[in-house]
Amino acid sequence: MLRIAAILGLGLFLWLSGVAGIFSAQTSNQNISALPLPICAVQGSGLSSPFVGRTVRVSGVVTADFDTGSPKGFFVQSENCDGDPSTSDGIFIFLGERAEVVSVGDRVRVTGLVDEYFGMTEIQASPSGVVVLSSSNPLPSAQELNPPFQNQAARMHFEALEAMRVRLDDGRVVGPTDADDRSWLVRADLGVERIMYADPRGTGEVICADDRGRYAIAPEVKTGDRVSGLEGVLDFRLGIYCVQLTSKPAVQVSPAGYGEGARTPASAAINLATFNLQNLFDTVDDSQTADQVLTPAEYQRRLQKRALAIAQDLEFPAILGVQEVENREVLETLISQPEFTVNYAIVHDESPDPRGLDLALLYRPDQATLLQAAPYQGCSGLVDGFGPDGNDDPHNPQNLLTCDRNGDGALDGSRLFSRPPLAAHFLGRPSAAAGLERAPGALDVYEFWVIVCHFKSKVGDSSTVEYTLPRRIEQAQFVASLAGQMRSDYPNAQIVVLGDFNDHPGSPPRLSLAAAGLQSALQLAPPAEQYSYIYRGVSQATDDILFVPKIGLTPVNPRALHINADYPAALMSVNVVSQRSSDHDPVIVGFAPATPSAFLPRIGR
Repeated sequence: MLRIAAILGLGLFLWLSGVAGIFSAQTSNQNISALPLPICAVQGSGLSSPFVGRTVRVSGVVTADFDTGSPKGFFVQSENCDGDPSTSDGIFIFLGERAEVVSVGDRVRVTGLVDEYFGMTEIQASPSGVVVLSSSNPLPSAQELNPPFQNQAARMHFEALEAMRVRLDDGRVVGPTDADDRSWLVRADLGVERIMYADPRGTGEVICADDRGRYAIAPEVKTGDRVSGLEGVLDFRLGIYCVQLTSKPAVQVSPAGYGEGARTPASAAINLATFNLQNLFDTVDDSQTADQVLTPAEYQRRLQKRALAIAQDLEFPAILGVQEVENREVLETLISQPEFTVNYAIVHDESPDPRGLDLALLYRPDQATLLQAAPYQGCSGLVDGFGPDGNDDPHNPQNLLTCDRNGDGALDGSRLFSRPPLAAHFLGRPSAAAGLERAPGALDVYEFWVIVCHFKSKVGDSSTVEYTLPRRIEQAQFVASLAGQMRSDYPNAQIVVLGDFNDHPGSPPRLSLAAAGLQSALQLAPPAEQYSYIYRGVSQATDDILFVPKIGLTPVNPRALHINADYPAALMSVNVVSQRSSDHDPVIVGFAPATPSAFLPRIGR
């Protein structure tokens, strides 16, 4: 019994000693971590705080108050914290609840836990952890934004100003106000009118202004407008540094001009175009897909705007490839709109896209005769979580085995395309309206194989990893092989691949297509016009018409019709104009008989 008592006594002593040790360590840690720290020390000079997970106490002046709004917090800054330009003097205080705690100009002391919220350094505090020391203090000076072109250097420039007061005295809009109420600008003194994706200097000079602050940029801006007197705090959400406005900026609207005069080439014998119709859903809920269900009014508005674009801007091309349309019935309703004064026929195939969006070809029977058409699906060994058989989780990817890769009868792959390419074989007849003089040896009809595509989007990528890229590469290789087979089987046909490739011409998928002899029509346009889409202020050619140069037939005046990408998203709700009928610009090219003065670009030797 004595031995048992001794053992129990020893165990109790050790347990009590452990508890005391833990309590002592916790108390010691709390005392250390609760010591006041300058904001700049909490921020640190890197992309994340060296004090993540620690309880700290900071003080500074409130520069922007959102404590009763959706951010549930406020920004605080300590001017000239350490004199080091690589460390931010500001920080966001997240309260976790809507509560009237502070006002702009209050000097406060805050105790809370340091956290990195998706890359944004913040202090999580309760209202009771905020002490107002004084009010009506002058605000720290706003720092002028001057990001460099080089992307990584620009990121560090913004990081060093995270949560601080910033300003842009005079900016030029390079990306219109988007559906998330963000506008994209560059410093006007740079002399830059447009940011192109392939700029070798980088695209880091773009500055984001967000309308979720106290003020908004009004009216919503288009590319080319000017904004002056922009001032606010620099926030970081969803991988974007963006200015939350704390004062009202001034907008200087530039004359409208994008899309004006960008009409179908009149000299072409036959015109081909591609147009992403952007979420052209109907009013019916399809239980088999995650489709968007539109109200009748919204459905009619989308139909009317797209019909206006096809009629007024594309001027009824002979062959039109379209993407992002829900079904054949929607296409039939589209071409029955009163804006359509010519007849179109439809080539369509129901795709396995999870959202229920298909691609199709519209063609004019008076200018093109359909010989045959079919969708083409690939079988992939990728396990990336994408495609119609993926779980849509690139971090824990799974793909069901639904197809046979090697023909042995066993399922060992998954479908490559959510939207399989749709190929159609046409005989095209020159338009009588073209008014061309018949070139010596010119044909009465021209043979075309047209493949309409919509490659995997970049939804699913992170700011550092392109999870979707391998699938687009494999999709491009499949289409390149398909075009090569058609080129071999139909040597007299003009091979055309068109659509939304979700990548720029210098990307690996597009280089795979170029290596197969497919040339970009859009790259024959003037350099400043080589874009069809603007993403976060960066203009890029995601939509294109590719062709295999062919003797006797030459492309005429290829271009994107800039009626959408440069305009603010607010125009989506205006029925009577074609501007912003989509977030993509349509691309068009004419093909005409080659004349002695015409020449084809050479590919290879």
